[in-house]
Amino acid sequence: MKNNVRRLAYVILAGLVAICVYLALIPYYLKHTPGGGALTDPRIAARENMIQRGTIFDREGRVLARSVPQTDGGFVREYSLGSYASHIIGYYSIKAGSAGLEKTRASVLLGLNEGNPFYSLMNRVTGKPGVGNDMILTIDADLQQYVATLLDGQKGAAVVLNPATGEILASASYPRFDPAKVTDYLNQPDSPLLDRALQGAYPPGSIFKIVTAAGILTDLPGMTDETIQCNGELEVNGFILKDNAVHGNVDFKEAFTRSCNVAFGRYGLALGAKDFVKQAGAFGIGVSPDFPLPLYQGYLPRVDELDGPALASSAIGQGKVLVSPLQAALVAGAVANGGEIMKPYLISRYSGPGGFEKTFKPEKWLVPMTPAVAGVLKDEMIAVVQSGTGKAAALPGITVAGKTGSAENPHGQSHAWFVGFAPAEQPRVVVAVVLENQGSGGAKAAPLAGEILRRALEG
Repeated sequence: MKNNVRRLAYVILAGLVAICVYLALIPYYLKHTPGGGALTDPRIAARENMIQRGTIFDREGRVLARSVPQTDGGFVREYSLGSYASHIIGYYSIKAGSAGLEKTRASVLLGLNEGNPFYSLMNRVTGKPGVGNDMILTIDADLQQYVATLLDGQKGAAVVLNPATGEILASASYPRFDPAKVTDYLNQPDSPLLDRALQGAYPPGSIFKIVTAAGILTDLPGMTDETIQCNGELEVNGFILKDNAVHGNVDFKEAFTRSCNVAFGRYGLALGAKDFVKQAGAFGIGVSPDFPLPLYQGYLPRVDELDGPALASSAIGQGKVLVSPLQAALVAGAVANGGEIMKPYLISRYSGPGGFEKTFKPEKWLVPMTPAVAGVLKDEMIAVVQSGTGKAAALPGITVAGKTGSAENPHGQSHAWFVGFAPAEQPRVVVAVVLENQGSGGAKAAPLAGEILRRALEG
């Protein structure tokens, strides 16, 4: 009798070990599948496909991705927004593999790493289909589709977020792709699979003057009372930094409002390489927060690389400085939020079988400036929209604050930038827009950003 009990115990133990091994196998395989390519091991693919992945919802409970049962007992993913949210949600299929949240949070959606990790597997043992965890995002589906549609036909990206919480309300990139037809987009020259909003590397141009201005207000506040003569160019050790106009005598506010390169080149030189790099780093340039999707962390030259010409160029967002649209939105968000940058987040909550819940809450990430400095910059950004280069972003009855940029690049016409927020008195929405090779930020990006702000505030 004892031997029979012992044998039964061994069988049960062996079964539990097998379940544990299987449990560990799928997350490992998901992690080590290169580039989210096709699921080449048919056994793993078949087993994974027998689990009903959790549904992905927007912030209002609208379905963004769900699993549709098939006659063979497996599932196929269906995406209600199609290409409009494809860079965020990504895709999953046995043939194409996975990307986006479908890849990076696969273990969560499969129910293997959150809640009761044995739930799906035990259901399979009893003959029931495994069920994963649902995922609720911070994205607003209507706003996401609207922003993505505005970008139609224009390479670029737009990010919309709440500066007080860090919630990403929309993140769109163009060209985009249909997640149901991923293989049609492979190796296309315009890189539709690239998430330009989160991973695009762009010279920021004059929107980076927000960073330089914060450095002056923090370290050299006396310079804000000085007048600088702008004759259209600045000579630095034989290098000529050109301006977009001859601005004449400008003070700090005029230099910001009219986006004077000569003045800001001088401000960069006055700060010096060490303090300039320190200030840019304080805004998160060169670092990335913990985030569920891959992020471009930006690029800033080292202190020893910033000689006079390089420093003057970097101070106006040129030279080797590179940022993503998300980073640009966070810079503007720091001004909107009184000097603090909230950690950006995309996932609001997980919800799974058996009452499992996991909620993500706002977190403070960086503090690049004091509330007083942020207040001055807010006033300057309001002036940009009311009387400067950003007039096209103005909205009736709403105070908009912003900064334009026209970023030179070696591959063609300048990129058009706008970052801003509204209502300026109590900011609820921040937007960053970049349009590749579209020239003037004030003429091209600002009106589009204004439309996004209007729609976002309408709720």
